[in-house]
Amino acid sequence: MKRVWLWVVVCLVILGSLGTGAALAADPEVEELKRMLRQVLEENQRLARKVQELERRLNAYEKREKKMEKQLRVEAVPSGEKPWYQRLEVGLQVAGLVQGALGVDKDLANVHAHAGREPAGTTDLVLTDENKAYGAASVDLDFTADFSDRDRAYLLLEMGSGKNPDSEIPSFSGIVDEALSMVPVETEDGDVRISEAWYEREWHLHGGKFRFRAGKIDITTEVDQNEYANDENAQFMSSAFVNNPAVEWASYSFGMVAAYEASHWSLTLGYEDADSSWDNLFDYPFLVAQLAMNTKFRGRPGHYRFYVWYQGEKHLKWDDLKDYLARGTEPENEDSAWGFGVSFDQELAEGVGVFFRYGWRGDDLVGYWNTTLDDLDFSYGFEQAVSVGLSLSGALWGRAQDEIGLGWAWFVLDDDYRDYWEGKGVFAARLTLPGEIRHDTADEFHMEVYYRFQAGEHLALTPDFQYTWNPAGLEDDGFWVLSLRGVWAY
Repeated sequence: MKRVWLWVVVCLVILGSLGTGAALAADPEVEELKRMLRQVLEENQRLARKVQELERRLNAYEKREKKMEKQLRVEAVPSGEKPWYQRLEVGLQVAGLVQGALGVDKDLANVHAHAGREPAGTTDLVLTDENKAYGAASVDLDFTADFSDRDRAYLLLEMGSGKNPDSEIPSFSGIVDEALSMVPVETEDGDVRISEAWYEREWHLHGGKFRFRAGKIDITTEVDQNEYANDENAQFMSSAFVNNPAVEWASYSFGMVAAYEASHWSLTLGYEDADSSWDNLFDYPFLVAQLAMNTKFRGRPGHYRFYVWYQGEKHLKWDDLKDYLARGTEPENEDSAWGFGVSFDQELAEGVGVFFRYGWRGDDLVGYWNTTLDDLDFSYGFEQAVSVGLSLSGALWGRAQDEIGLGWAWFVLDDDYRDYWEGKGVFAARLTLPGEIRHDTADEFHMEVYYRFQAGEHLALTPDFQYTWNPAGLEDDGFWVLSLRGVWAY
């Protein structure tokens, strides 16, 4: 770089010594020097962009350095021979979130909360304001211990409090994922949850590596990963872009993972207790199998994952709900769920990446029957989900640690779900019940844009904008959600 700048200075001095007269401007030697100067300046700009991109990659590498060292086993001293304090790693993350929902149709939200019935009074209302502000905070503390080059254990403690807009505003996409809001976790303020606690061992086998993990796990750390849409603390906030929304994932419970990882592909098999009850562990299993391939597209890395899943919890089928409305037969949750999905990410150029997810669900399920029609759960109201997006590194504009993300999601409604809300066929009987109303339906669409600004070595601030059309598949102009996320990590 010093030589480039020296050459620029020399060229400027030569041009200055030649003067600026019209005759000199037409001199071929002067024109040649000008052309060479322009080439030098263009090359200097290209090199500057290259340096910024290299700085971004170096910083990213440094953040993952410890994890990579464990994976590659490059330590000179075996882990079992190190002092205990060198075999223990501790991580701390504090996150805060402020959100404002604008233009929400509160009448639609209240009707959806009662499966199509108008609220009977103020006690039935779940949402009373069309514009509302929410806040949440969480603290994560994790420990990783290496007992040897092949044995390790992990513990994740989480604590949080706040209000999740998803508890009041219906949608299939979701507004903020659980790790930020902590609302789906049944804990009081100040309570600490053991989210993960597992032991893992690995063996080198046929040029690859075989891993086995058991304990309290989060299965989404092992399947459906994505380079650009997988972390609500650093990337998109909506659940639609964190994991596949068409999969009914198990949540922080007993499980096991067996994985074989070769240089360009991997196979992962996972089990997790679907109802998280810690009794009758194998009665309601969540099972998943994923094949992943690592490829190069025009020299750029990409990851392509294909998986099938089975959810052993008992669900309500649409046929049983139809029998209830037609003949009064009491519905029961009797059927399991299954489906398949894909998760792709591909780098297109330096600092530019794209992602794609797709999920499809088999069988004809409603969701869950609780006690009455009012309490009907419509978690299976859509049959397919698609999400696509773009990630831009801040290195493109001189901010190597910053990032822009743009995401778009589409939820294709189940035909029976449409008929239920529109009162068609056997579901016309619903409209004869007291307070029941019909509502037009349409596929849900969701958009999210964020800019993550690295404010310091450990602090990142992210303004985020979301818009949802036809929330929960009920025809509506939609609503905005404006968010500001702050994450301090050490």
